Amino acid sequence: MAQIVRLTTRQQRSEQEEAAQAAEQLSLLSEELLKHLPGEARIALSKITHALQKAARPDTTEGLWPGGFTMLSRMQTAAIWDAIRALPSDDRPHQVRHAFDLVLLNLRQDTGEVLLNRDQLAEEIGCAPKHVSTIMGTLEKMGVIRRERRKIEGMQGRGVAVYFINPHVAWNGSLDVRKAQAAETRPPMQLELLHGGAS
Repeated sequence: MAQIVRLTTRQQRSEQEEAAQAAEQLSLLSEELLKHLPGEARIALSKITHALQKAARPDTTEGLWPGGFTMLSRMQTAAIWDAIRALPSDDRPHQVRHAFDLVLLNLRQDTGEVLLNRDQLAEEIGCAPKHVSTIMGTLEKMGVIRRERRKIEGMQGRGVAVYFINPHVAWNGSLDVRKAQAAETRPPMQLELLHGGAS
């Protein structure tokens, strides 16, 4: 059987080589120098390096890890599953678990933003869009996600709900960014209770 090979133009190869060289140069920055940079600068450098590495190797996420992968805290994920199972039936534990799984599968690189909107979540879960707010609200109360409102031009009201994963639970992208986000975010409540209030 013939093997399908993705063709790469000379310009694409040249751009990939330039991205690889730039990423390599950034990787030569010493830990001592990085230590003295403000947190925002370290995060920006990490994001740039990650983007350059991705541009240098555009096919890697389609190899051993199709679509990329999400890093999980095994302990915290297991605690969240247990907490969801313990929910009363009125809180729709099966749909909350489905929503949690969808969150883990649809994270934006380096921000932890959930890439599905309310209607898309409703379609995947198999419920009415009005129930998504309640389901995601349950995850929010547990400390698994946080919700922000994003204003849309020409749209009245507070804006659309945008969800972000708690970086103590899962992450997709640079570990430097994840550490910075986690330092500003509390772990899920259930885990604090499990460990006597320790974070």
